[in-house]
Amino acid sequence: MLKDLPYKARIFILLVFCSGCILALNLFRLSIDTPINWGGFLLFLILTVLSDSLPVSLPRGGQVTVSFALVFASILLFPPFVAVLVAILGDLLSSKRERPYPLHKYLFNSGQLILSVGLAALTYHLLNGRLEPVFMMDLLPIMTALLVDVGINIGLVTIVMALAQEVSPWAIWATNFRWMIPNLMALAPLGVLIALVFRSTGGFGVLLFFVPLLIARHSFQSYMDMRQSFLDTIQSLAAAIDAKDPYTRGHSERVARYAVAIAREMKRPEDQVEQLQYIAVLHDAGKIGIPEAILNKPGSLDRDEFAQMQHHAAIGAEIVANVKMLASGADIVRHHHEKWDGKGYPDGLVGAAIPLGSRIIAVADAFDAMTSDRPYRPARAPEAALEEIKGCSGRQFDPGVVKAFINVYPSLNLSNKAEQKTLAEAAAAREEVASHRQKVPIEHECGDDRI
Repeated sequence: MLKDLPYKARIFILLVFCSGCILALNLFRLSIDTPINWGGFLLFLILTVLSDSLPVSLPRGGQVTVSFALVFASILLFPPFVAVLVAILGDLLSSKRERPYPLHKYLFNSGQLILSVGLAALTYHLLNGRLEPVFMMDLLPIMTALLVDVGINIGLVTIVMALAQEVSPWAIWATNFRWMIPNLMALAPLGVLIALVFRSTGGFGVLLFFVPLLIARHSFQSYMDMRQSFLDTIQSLAAAIDAKDPYTRGHSERVARYAVAIAREMKRPEDQVEQLQYIAVLHDAGKIGIPEAILNKPGSLDRDEFAQMQHHAAIGAEIVANVKMLASGADIVRHHHEKWDGKGYPDGLVGAAIPLGSRIIAVADAFDAMTSDRPYRPARAPEAALEEIKGCSGRQFDPGVVKAFINVYPSLNLSNKAEQKTLAEAAAAREEVASHRQKVPIEHECGDDRI
């Protein structure tokens, strides 16, 4: 519902829709005396509807289709108002639409399509684009129209998604759209070819080009499926780690959440933030190689047990190094127990020699460990854990990372009931397996020797 969106998102959607309506009225006025090939219009509309009915979902919301090539061909072939009709009706009539279709999506999609397609078509015609078989002189109008269409479309969608999700536009761009630019640029020549074929041979030739469009759509979907399979594998591995140690149920996901918040506060590039999120989920992957007797021991670890526990960082790094998409983050896993003063493990790195991702995970990891029940000690209150994090700044933790965590701490909403319920999941697991154990509190430094 429109009323459920943040205020800025609502204002932006209404602004886009009203601007689109104004442009549509002017384009209609300009096309009144222009002859229109209605048969061609119907052909491109039908193919656009079919293409829009096979969308590919994006990670942070939204969808993409291969109808771009058909719409771009319409920009080159028809008056601007007709090209806008192909884009809008193709979107409205496609089966991808959920029922009932939310009003705010209708308003925004209609407005942004009018603006992107309408202004691109208007630009092409104002630059005297002619779409001749030998069109070297037509390259400037075509390229300009392409940049206008892609720039306005992706720009408006990026902004509205950022406002609706209350994240930075760069976060949306890096996650959803950065990879799309090469694909759209690859579809654009296909759109030009479709327009040339239609101008030369009519509708039959256009139907032949519809097959490559379906192949392109399959490539889009394959990429997204591969990405989802990758994420599912990470989640499965994290679940396997949690299953081995029921006291830390949900620990990896919470550490990832805190690490992402810290990284964004530190203005890290969004692609690095996304990778850090996956690395944080797997930061304890090496615990698969640690005996459960050590992980679940109700008292303090002796020297030999502690030495075995330390191996989990190196084991985890080896596991991550074998994941091609995350291999560059193996060092982050290896060094997430290093300390700012050089007294950590496994390599005793000091200060900035420790990878920044490791320093971020170290703070997130220690905080979640202190606020979770363990077999050897009860959970601390979030406020108490935060104070201990502050006390270890410059000794165990990077002061810059600690400062960032302090800044984002209020936004984590750790004091509300929903978050307390999440943090209490580990305590519920404790009751399942530890009713017969004697809890022996141990001394620890900003966390403990088993985080």
